[in-house]
Amino acid sequence: MAEIKMIGIDLDGTALDSRKLISERNIEAFRRCRENSIYVVPVTGRPISGLYREYINDLSCEYAICTNGAVAFSTDNNRELIHHNLGIEKAKEITSVLDKFACHYELFNGGYGYVDRKHFEMMLRRFSGTPLRTYLMRTRKIVKSQSDLLDSVSHCDNIYVLAESSSERERIRAAIDNIKDIFYTCSAEDDVEIGGNYSKGQTLIELGNLLGIDKSEIMAIGDSGNDLNMLKSAGLAVAMENATDEIKQAADFITLSCEESGVAHAIYKFAL
Repeated sequence: MAEIKMIGIDLDGTALDSRKLISERNIEAFRRCRENSIYVVPVTGRPISGLYREYINDLSCEYAICTNGAVAFSTDNNRELIHHNLGIEKAKEITSVLDKFACHYELFNGGYGYVDRKHFEMMLRRFSGTPLRTYLMRTRKIVKSQSDLLDSVSHCDNIYVLAESSSERERIRAAIDNIKDIFYTCSAEDDVEIGGNYSKGQTLIELGNLLGIDKSEIMAIGDSGNDLNMLKSAGLAVAMENATDEIKQAADFITLSCEESGVAHAIYKFAL
């Protein structure tokens, strides 16, 4: 096995526990990686606003990838290194399909998610009393009309769709399946995350190339559907114990759960 020089790590359900916190054991592993010149790179579906500064500090990371691969940037000065996106016409084509379904969707641009007030309040009620409510408050902006937003911006990074059920999610996936030059994935049984022709895995490899790191020297750790191509792209694929069966089947190694600092366990085993 090649020496590990970069570790791409999902956040929710991976580096973060169920309380959306990073354990002390994980923090110590990340600190030791930086001391040993191993890049720890959070690779998340969250927008930039959802990668809180306290997370960046705990991760000891110099680089990060957000919005399922839409953007890679330096955490020291927020300088963009890689930026992929959906063209506006493509975003409009997708939303015209989504408008035929009884679903909630959000448009991501410039590090934030944009949503109308009705759906934003619905989401706050749904996640009342959970860490996700705080996350929504920090990462979403209310717009009067999402179609007007698409008329006023130059691009859309990503579209997040929350369906009423898993069966409705499958109907939405079938409806967008024929749209060209998009990449869609799922991180839960009732959602779809739609981007342009890019992914977590592609952008992680691109960032590695910029830093002179071969894919064989990259370890990826994840737990859900939107991590699958990242694990398949990396030289070493690690699944969390709490991962989906699909992710476990794609992994070279299954570590402990996110509640047991499984990320640190994998780092000490393979990188340190």
